[in-house]
Amino acid sequence: MRRSLRLKSTVVLSLVAALAASNAWAERPTTEPAFHVDVRQTVEFLASDSLEGRMIGTPGIDQASDRIADDFARLGLQPVPKLDGYFQPFTMITRVDPDPAQTRLTLAGHSLKLGEDFVPLRSSAQQSAGGLVVFVGYGIVDPAHKLDEYAGINVKGKIVLAMRFEPHDSKGRSRFAGEDWSADAVIAEKVRTAVEHGAAGVLLVNPPTYHNDDGLISFTRHDTFSATVPVMQVSVAAADDLLKRSGGADLKSRQASIDESLKPASAVLTSSEASLAVKFADTVKQVRNVAAMLPGAGDHADEYVVVGAHYDHLGHGGPGSLAPWSHGIHHGADDNASGTTAMLALADRFAHAGPQKRSIIFIAFTGEEEGLIGSQHFVSNCPVPTRKIVAMLNLDMVGRVSGEKLLIGGEGTAAAFPKMVEDADRGLPLKLGEFGKGGIGPSDHTSFALKRIPVLFFFSGLHLDYHRPTDTADKINYVGMNEVIDLGQRVLTAMTAMPRAEYNGSYDAGGLMQMLGSSTQPAGSSHGGRASLGAIPDYAQGEDAKDGMRIGGIMPGSPADKSGLRQGDVVTRFDDRAIGNMMDYTEALGKAKPGQAVKLQILRGKSPLTVEVTPAARKD
Repeated sequence: MRRSLRLKSTVVLSLVAALAASNAWAERPTTEPAFHVDVRQTVEFLASDSLEGRMIGTPGIDQASDRIADDFARLGLQPVPKLDGYFQPFTMITRVDPDPAQTRLTLAGHSLKLGEDFVPLRSSAQQSAGGLVVFVGYGIVDPAHKLDEYAGINVKGKIVLAMRFEPHDSKGRSRFAGEDWSADAVIAEKVRTAVEHGAAGVLLVNPPTYHNDDGLISFTRHDTFSATVPVMQVSVAAADDLLKRSGGADLKSRQASIDESLKPASAVLTSSEASLAVKFADTVKQVRNVAAMLPGAGDHADEYVVVGAHYDHLGHGGPGSLAPWSHGIHHGADDNASGTTAMLALADRFAHAGPQKRSIIFIAFTGEEEGLIGSQHFVSNCPVPTRKIVAMLNLDMVGRVSGEKLLIGGEGTAAAFPKMVEDADRGLPLKLGEFGKGGIGPSDHTSFALKRIPVLFFFSGLHLDYHRPTDTADKINYVGMNEVIDLGQRVLTAMTAMPRAEYNGSYDAGGLMQMLGSSTQPAGSSHGGRASLGAIPDYAQGEDAKDGMRIGGIMPGSPADKSGLRQGDVVTRFDDRAIGNMMDYTEALGKAKPGQAVKLQILRGKSPLTVEVTPAARKD
């Protein structure tokens, strides 16, 4: 999509860049009374080829943040106190890769090539291991199917070689689950079983029959567990070479035997030693939220309403893309150039209208696609007291209004919201639907809800272009988008004048399920997944954490609430499972059963505690 831009001189751009790095804008914001945000041009700019999908840590997203700050300045809005001009900079890990100098695999004295012969899994422990290799078939211990591939074989201190998936029938389907795969096929289960039997490391390989062309697992894949030993996948050729050195049958023959008989074919490969080393290299870059303020007037000018939208997207794809085969630019016109533009349009309208009864903070968040990172950083390092924030309006994907329908989330978080929204919509063509009454949902308003701040969420719905390169500016419904902005203006005006409201979290359970739901289970898993504790993970912690799962919020009346768990507690153990991060926690929760008590070991500050919690049944 070619961009349509307003013309700017090199001198102006240089001045903008120079002032952006300082607090000069805080002293002398540039005011252009005749300037207005052009909705179509702004969407086209943010979704243009030149910004390359606004991936965090790239020049494209920096151009987007400069443009947003430039608009704030031209509107005469003030920087938020304590920020660096219009920016709230912070650092985050923008990419993780295997360190090629320190990630190695040697089999029977032969060094293998990273990315071609082997790849570590993202869930692997970053450490070294070595020892004899033990082939354990599919690596399954399942009494229900009378298969124990560790029976009579000692893997303690050795390296386990296991095939992915599980025994197949003659059509290549699971012998245990038919068209689906059972829990035995889940990689996390294979690794857990190997570790429980004392394995020092795990090598995975595709079963050559039915899966020979699957290739190596992409390192960018995020598994729902964190291993305590090195875990790698090796090519079929590398595994075959290792098996042949031991004088036995090749991998295809061993698979055929297990598939047909459902009998173990495990063996110590006596002449085959393995040496594994895994180390990841983090790319850390400075990123930034972009924020501005319209000061209020009157008795409540020291209170705030926040209107926000995330401006980052997926770049050229990768994790999160629904077109994983494509490396094309994921333009993100609806997600979320539309919401960012709507936020800027509201900043325009209120800047020209003048002070309201409360101050308004307009903010573009970064890192939403990585897990609400920017909004979490804002509320955790808030430049104004969070107790002074009365309400928050979040705009995420508001550009594809169809049939005049707009979904509203969070109406249940404040008593005044339902009538406020109804009144605001009166006379507008929009037909409003519900996207959950609670404050927990798959966007940045969740970060505010976890701080007990009432929230509203505007969303025009999913579509086939979501998280694909085809989410382009020419598909935006600009008439509908301007109607959303009209509604937003009325809602924001009402928020600045509404009586303060206590946050109502009674509807948050349903929203939590929208965020976690099936994501608590690995693909192909058919076990568990019906238990709920009501402890909301702190998404800003990141899925690569190793020191436990920090609780970001507790749903009122939930099992976690009744057991005395608190926001900020760090779960380090779930029954007999060590918990390193959110993914470990959701995997353990997926195996819990409603009504059966579990013991959580937690850290509260520096104090270790054991808390017993009885999960409730999840209500989707």
